[in-house]
Amino acid sequence: MRRSARRSLRQRVLVLGGVVALVTAIALSVVLYLGARQQAALAASTAAVIKEQRIADDIIRGVMRQLAVVSVSTARRDSSLQLKFSDAGADVYDGLRQYLFLSLSIPERLLIERVKEEHQRLEVSAERAMRLLQSNGSSTVSVREEAVGHALSLLSALDEFLRTREQAVAALLLEQTRSLRYVSVGAALLVAGFAAGGTLLTARFLQRRVAAPLAALRAATEQIGRGNLDVRVPVRYDDEFRSLAHGFNKMSSNLAQTRADLERRNASLSEALQQVRTAQDELVQSEKLGAIGRMTAGLAHELNNPLATVLGYSEVLAAVLQDHPDTPAAELQTAYVEPILQEARRSRLLVRSLLQFARRSDADVGPVALRDALQVALELRRFAFTQSNVTLDTSEVPDVTVVAERQRLQAVFLNLMNNALDVMAERGHGSLTVRATTTSERVQLLFDDDGPGLAAPDRVFEAFYTTKGVGEGTGLGLALVARFMESFGGSISAENRSTGGARFVLTFARSSEPEDAGAPDGSQHQHAGLQVREAVRRQQVLVVEDEAPLQRLHRSLLARLDVDVQVAHSVPAAKELLSSTPFDVIISDVRMPGESGIDFYRWISEVHPSLTARFLFVTGDAEAPELIEVALGRSDALLRKPFDAREYLARVGQLLG
Repeated sequence: MRRSARRSLRQRVLVLGGVVALVTAIALSVVLYLGARQQAALAASTAAVIKEQRIADDIIRGVMRQLAVVSVSTARRDSSLQLKFSDAGADVYDGLRQYLFLSLSIPERLLIERVKEEHQRLEVSAERAMRLLQSNGSSTVSVREEAVGHALSLLSALDEFLRTREQAVAALLLEQTRSLRYVSVGAALLVAGFAAGGTLLTARFLQRRVAAPLAALRAATEQIGRGNLDVRVPVRYDDEFRSLAHGFNKMSSNLAQTRADLERRNASLSEALQQVRTAQDELVQSEKLGAIGRMTAGLAHELNNPLATVLGYSEVLAAVLQDHPDTPAAELQTAYVEPILQEARRSRLLVRSLLQFARRSDADVGPVALRDALQVALELRRFAFTQSNVTLDTSEVPDVTVVAERQRLQAVFLNLMNNALDVMAERGHGSLTVRATTTSERVQLLFDDDGPGLAAPDRVFEAFYTTKGVGEGTGLGLALVARFMESFGGSISAENRSTGGARFVLTFARSSEPEDAGAPDGSQHQHAGLQVREAVRRQQVLVVEDEAPLQRLHRSLLARLDVDVQVAHSVPAAKELLSSTPFDVIISDVRMPGESGIDFYRWISEVHPSLTARFLFVTGDAEAPELIEVALGRSDALLRKPFDAREYLARVGQLLG
């Protein structure tokens, strides 16, 4: 298919201008031609009138000359007069002949013929008069009068002829003037028609070739202004508008692409903003947890010392009563001492769990013992479950290692336990069963409760979604749980059980590496009991402790080992005692006014390096990095408060050798 040749708007304007100019030139040429013809006709008519007037003048002069010759010839004889008369007659004859060659009407020709006849009669009378005069010399007055009469008749006929010709010429001039007027009006109308046609043609051209594409461009621009970037301008018309349409459509496409890019970027920014908000909420929550953790750690540490005193004296009292096997002592021990010991030991376990939970985390993901982490959360909430008559069963959780972060994993367990406890405590009974299924690569931990179930399982992990009353929940707990599980590389899902209640499924990556246990707590040591130790010689034990109740407890317990005990209430006092007394074992607290137990241990390492192997830290701050470094070198260098009396005596006995 052949492609039609395209023209530019400039070419079309030039062609249109050329056509209009050509038509205008033709119209003007026609007008000028018609005007010239009329002017020429008028000029010819005028020339004819002048010519006829000149002919008439020549005829009149010839007749007058002939009359003059006749008058002279009647008075005297002269042969030359005959010649002059003939020449004048010839002039008259030539004039009459010129009239006859003109385009005359019949009456005009008749008048010319009449003039001609009168002239002939004039010549005949004049010749007769001149012959009479030449022949007998008689008077020719009557003949001359006859000639004059014929001349007057000739002039009268000629005058009538001229009047007739003047009327004809006047009519002709009037007709020519009228024709010229008609031609002028026609020319004006023609020019006006051409002008109107040219104007209409130009307007039509401008409407089709300029206004229409500009209107389409304006409509498309308005559409774009209203946000419709899919509008396109038709690619037609002339080259200039085709180029403009191509550019406009390309601009629209670029704008649409830019808007799509902006929408994608806005979506990405919205998603990033949501992530930032979530991270901010998580950070706020983490800061809250951190603050609570620090407060809990400080509180637990402060509780350790009085709790160690209570537990220690309770065990000493139990041992004393045990040494008196009488019935009142046994009843006293059973009724009072054993409950104190039981609750003190439970408190000790609770404090240790608090310390483990509050331990500062560096958020490094690694191997974590699943059952140990679960046990920490369990010990923190065991009493609350018991008080609410809700059973908590974790017996089916195996001793496996998963990829997680201990503190956050404990927070996950605590959150799920708290949620289950909240929904079941309202009715006064219930059960929460935690069980696991394992493969070589994955570990799934299931939290199943027999509560009312979840109202919207697919929304429980949304931030700020909560079914609790105002002031009872933030809606961030399960959202943080989901975030923690994602940070472990695992996942969590929620569903309602077919038998009733809710189920949370936690999926972990299984780890083949054991968890870094950190500083040992001495639980691996065998309890030696509270038997009195018999020594070959009395050994010296230095106790560095700033609290008086614990100083007395140390003395009471060490008395059963048959050793000499000296107590220093601070590190400087301990250094002073070491300068004068050789000690076999040093027992020191960590946090004390002034220099700490860590500073004292470092001084011992430099001044008395042999005593570093017989140095025992008894503290509730077992997670300090410096203590962990010591514990990694000596597994028996650390004993946690509140301690068991048998464990304490066993550990000191080992150091005494």
